[in-house]
Amino acid sequence: MAQQVSPQDVIGRDRLIARIWKRLETKSIRFLAERRVGKTSVLKKMASEPRSGFQPIYLDLEKVHSAERFVEVLLTALKPLMSTVDKAASGFIEFLRKFGGTEVGGMVKIPVLEKRRWQDAVEETFRAICENNGDTRIVLMLDELPYMLQAIANQDRKANANDNFALAILDTLRAARNEHANLRMIFCGSVGLHHVLNSLRDKQYASQPINDMPGVEIHPLELDDAIRLTKRLLETEQVSIESANVASIANQIASQTDCVPFYIERVVSRLAEQDAVVVAASVEHTIWRHLVDDNNDWEMNHFRQRLEIYYDGNSLDSNNQKVPRHTIARRILDHIAREDASQSIDEIWNAMKAKFVLDDRDGVIELLSLLAQDHYLIADNNKCYAFRFPLIRRWWIIAHGLNQGGK
Repeated sequence: MAQQVSPQDVIGRDRLIARIWKRLETKSIRFLAERRVGKTSVLKKMASEPRSGFQPIYLDLEKVHSAERFVEVLLTALKPLMSTVDKAASGFIEFLRKFGGTEVGGMVKIPVLEKRRWQDAVEETFRAICENNGDTRIVLMLDELPYMLQAIANQDRKANANDNFALAILDTLRAARNEHANLRMIFCGSVGLHHVLNSLRDKQYASQPINDMPGVEIHPLELDDAIRLTKRLLETEQVSIESANVASIANQIASQTDCVPFYIERVVSRLAEQDAVVVAASVEHTIWRHLVDDNNDWEMNHFRQRLEIYYDGNSLDSNNQKVPRHTIARRILDHIAREDASQSIDEIWNAMKAKFVLDDRDGVIELLSLLAQDHYLIADNNKCYAFRFPLIRRWWIIAHGLNQGGK
């Protein structure tokens, strides 16, 4: 997870947060966004500045790798919302004893439980906080939930466990949302939840644990807000710039980083290390060096490496030979990256058919849809596809050697 700015320093998210609070009046939601755009910053700002009538509870689940640990983190976070009786040390300890739990240094600890018992613990916890907080809407903010589910599923596979604990957690959370009118949830994470669900399900599993949670897209900043953030960072980092050039330099940084706060911060940080006065060429060189550096701290390789995880399985070509789906997805991105104009489905299909001798057009269309859901691509009104983020396209061209000899 990227280093987070303090909630009071978050810029350009007030209107988005107002819309989210409005949605939470009636529904739980999922955050939809690419990594680095500031999902966690939005959650933490909401948690620190709650709207009247809401009680947000933020949970970072990145390091949670078991159902029992999830229950421990959940109970620890929700303890302050127990009834006045349960808040007392003896009352809360008695509550924990139902599940064999204890409290050590303010953290709840429970033993390894069977699925039914930890589900009971979660259900009783939600019942206690919802019944004892009147009309206040409890908002459970589950950051890195998909990452946790993936980790739990991986542990279960290694242990050859029969129980699908990851899906059971999702089903238990959905049941709690259905049972309690004043309970809301926000699911958030840098791993695509739809991919995690697909990997968890088998053909017999028909549950839809998140179809009651509409998605809310978290976009990069608006250009004006991104420029404002850039100017503030340039001043804070004491970057040497001629006063007459500050506005144009800030605009250049914001525009060339797609208005993504994380990339803006990294560029400004690198510029602050320079002794010379920063000019437009300095900014271009700094961004270029980030994009070509195999060890850069932007971690751009993630966009390439995750394809093999997200797009597993094979397609069959016309010769009945297996072609990995992640390889086709990568070649789709190669093709679109090379083209300056958005590409139609037919143009992409013809390119893939020529490269792999494919005859499964529907399979390519499905991959295009998934690549759009995963924020690699975006479709225009004519269903023509292009890279969603110019900065990622630029990196992709460089990293794959698609335009050797030119920037």
